[in-house]
Amino acid sequence: MHKLSGIYPLQQILYRNPPVREAPLPVEPTVSLNAVVAANSIVIGDVTVEDDVFIGFHTVIRADASPPYYIGPRTNIQDFAMIHAHPGEFVEWEGRRYGVYIESDVSILHHGSLHGPLFVGRGTFVGLRVSISAATIGRHCVVMHGAVVADGVRIADNRFVEPGRTVWTQEQADALPEVPERYKTLNADIVDYYCRLGKAYKASTPLAF
Repeated sequence: MHKLSGIYPLQQILYRNPPVREAPLPVEPTVSLNAVVAANSIVIGDVTVEDDVFIGFHTVIRADASPPYYIGPRTNIQDFAMIHAHPGEFVEWEGRRYGVYIESDVSILHHGSLHGPLFVGRGTFVGLRVSISAATIGRHCVVMHGAVVADGVRIADNRFVEPGRTVWTQEQADALPEVPERYKTLNADIVDYYCRLGKAYKASTPLAF
């Protein structure tokens, strides 16, 4: 079961994409009943949003180019984040093409900008105002605040991108260090918090559904 498409009273919008050459079929998003969508957020087109995902305030997930997109369970996409993809470009996962594929237990902090073709692996942390475009990010990575990752680089599992760092060549990506010990539980703590917070918003306020 999933949430019905429509425009909700607090301007949460779940709606089909307009037909264009890059996304010719209008498709409604599939948003789990157990996901949380906060006020003024938008999910458009062929986007699958799994259980216990938290979509914060003023967030945009717009699959009007290179659908489908996938958002895995227990992922949190915080306020003012944006997810989109470049027309006609995809990543491949398990034999299928996606404009954006985000595995489970990922944190995308406030004002994050993620632009496909993009893969983000399970348990990865994406910090404040991070910009990622056309990249593959491995599992259990930490991409710190203000970093930029672009130009088709592939970052291996368990890698650390320091605050403000730009990674745009494969040589730079291959040279990234492993996640320091003090950051290894950072993402798990945030995932736990937002899973509980989402349930609290739904149960105790009218600000999310």
